[in-house]
Amino acid sequence: MKNKLLWLHKITRPVGFLAAGLGTWVVALVSNGPDIASANKIAAAVSMGLSCLAASIYHYGAAHYMYQRKWYDPVEVKQPRLLVACGVIIFSLSITIAWMYLPANCVGIAVFNAVAISFYARIFSKTWLTKNLIIACVCTTPIVLGWWAGSHTPAILPFACGIVFFAHLAREIIKDVQDIRANHGVRITLPIKFGITGAMRLAGGSITTSAYFASLLLYQNRTSPAVAGLIATAVCVFVWVAMTLFLKPTPGRTQKWITVGVYSLILSVMVTGLQH
Repeated sequence: MKNKLLWLHKITRPVGFLAAGLGTWVVALVSNGPDIASANKIAAAVSMGLSCLAASIYHYGAAHYMYQRKWYDPVEVKQPRLLVACGVIIFSLSITIAWMYLPANCVGIAVFNAVAISFYARIFSKTWLTKNLIIACVCTTPIVLGWWAGSHTPAILPFACGIVFFAHLAREIIKDVQDIRANHGVRITLPIKFGITGAMRLAGGSITTSAYFASLLLYQNRTSPAVAGLIATAVCVFVWVAMTLFLKPTPGRTQKWITVGVYSLILSVMVTGLQH
């Protein structure tokens, strides 16, 4: 029973889809007033949460052969077609909720996620350029969907898109460094093409760009010490990660620290929304 629950936890990644839903709700809060339970905010959060859940389940089915190759964290999938079917159903629910309650451009975001992940395992993940860029784009969609579910554009959001995109781009490159053995012979990733050191330097450049956008956001924030403190935390984390990627021979735990920086940013947006 314990092994089944652990397996289910891995393929659903509850922390990921809950964070995606919460992040979307937070951005919708900033973009559309202080009513925390309005239909558009709840619909945006649920649609994005389902989209993230569907992406995880679908990909574990479509790319099951890759997860069996990951020596440090193998995942056995006995019925990959069942996972793919479940992913399609959940993607459909995500799109339906967006269609019922949100503007057309939000429906487009839900459709984009479904299409991107559907083609990712067999097409986009095969080469480093589309592999990393597609996932960075998908990971930025919670901000975009929450933004478009609202009625105005707070100054914080364009910066947040840049921060999250380049942070997740760096994170994907780091994951490829860790997965170099599993990807060998199956995918052409950045570490395979340019070497581990070259890939880490590119990841360092990407996270430095996130730190730059976060610094601009910090400079523009002159209203709340709490928000400024959270953004400053993200800046410090990203700078530390960049230094590690530029100076160390291995990425270490930088992938998890990037998540810490992104969550600090989400909290800063939440505090901004609650203050208004």
